[in-house]
Amino acid sequence: MKITILRSSFQTDDFVRNEYTELIQRLEKECQAEINIIGDESVETRLIASLQSIPDAFMIATGGVENLFKRLWEAIDVEMMCSPHRPKTVTMIADGRNNSLAASLEILTYLGNIGVEGKILHGTNDEIVSAMVETHGRASLQGRIGLFGPPSDWLIASGVDRDYLCQRYGIETIDIDLQRVIDGIKAVPQTEAEKVAQSMVNRAKAVKEPSDADMMEAAKAYLAIRKICQEEHLDAMTIRCFDIVKACGTTSCLALALLNDEGIVAGCEGDMQTLLSMFLAKRLCGEVAFMANPSQLTDKSSMLAHCTIPLTMCDETVVRTHFESGIGVAIQGLLPLTDYTLFKWGGPQLDRYYVTEAKAIETPYSNHFCRTQITLNVNLKPYLLQHSIGNHHVIIRGRHADEIRRFMQSQGITEC
Repeated sequence: MKITILRSSFQTDDFVRNEYTELIQRLEKECQAEINIIGDESVETRLIASLQSIPDAFMIATGGVENLFKRLWEAIDVEMMCSPHRPKTVTMIADGRNNSLAASLEILTYLGNIGVEGKILHGTNDEIVSAMVETHGRASLQGRIGLFGPPSDWLIASGVDRDYLCQRYGIETIDIDLQRVIDGIKAVPQTEAEKVAQSMVNRAKAVKEPSDADMMEAAKAYLAIRKICQEEHLDAMTIRCFDIVKACGTTSCLALALLNDEGIVAGCEGDMQTLLSMFLAKRLCGEVAFMANPSQLTDKSSMLAHCTIPLTMCDETVVRTHFESGIGVAIQGLLPLTDYTLFKWGGPQLDRYYVTEAKAIETPYSNHFCRTQITLNVNLKPYLLQHSIGNHHVIIRGRHADEIRRFMQSQGITEC
């Protein structure tokens, strides 16, 4: 969730943070809000960075910001304003202090005059945060997703109706030719790649199979993919990764790990249903997620594995080669033995989901599976072997099942 705070030029960012410390902290914690403060005097320099997309809410911190709001609103791209992912209602937060409610009422009337619906959340901090949590449950998925190539050929049941996705959740999807990645890898300066490769080596517990050349090529893939994500203003992406292996002799495993840690939700193999599961985990729970294959099941436990994982989920990492191909760079993540949530949201129209909580009892390693492996103390056989929503599932650190169920119930989505 993104909240843009507006203040007059008579006040400072520090004033706003001091005046609204409790409310801002609660919005950041309970709504996973990204807070951006804009003052009238700084609008020209910060406008582009602040409004790549319409924020989920404007917090009116002081009076005297009515014209600032109008200038921001008029500067938003016309096509974005008319697109399906434009919010149906503009939300404003105003607790009344510092003439904030008065300014909000003027802005609300302005929006009505130009045919835009708006609403003001006013009251105590408890009331405002509760209202934002409710609003967030409906609007949290708004964003822009890049599909780097079509889904992998073996994913025959993991697609999503993209028109429905846009109309229902405000998620825009764009196709990105893999040739852009291939050309981009070739164009990455050697010195930039060296910095990324060395940083990864420094933070890893060990580097097993990959050579220095392998590390360099994986770093170039990361920089090329990240550049495209920035150019296209992507909130999330998924890539047909095996084509990169064949065309460039490297993998995107390192790229996906680093992008997830940087806030761009990144998934493998063009699997849209799993990417959206990861995207929801990030937006709703504020957590990065591990996209993994169920690999071994017993009546008491379930082991899942894959070759990339956000580094921030791991206690330690080991740099390995990619499991299937034996080339490039992959991540063997050593995860803490703590609580996790296993989750999958799927169906062509995202009408089913599965969620459960479990504890990690082992982080094994076997050469018969993808590099990162985790065993949970949950029996997934009844679900996976009879009603599974596709292959890949996501693992989220912490206990988030109730939070996910509340969101799904608000959307009328069926639990498996």
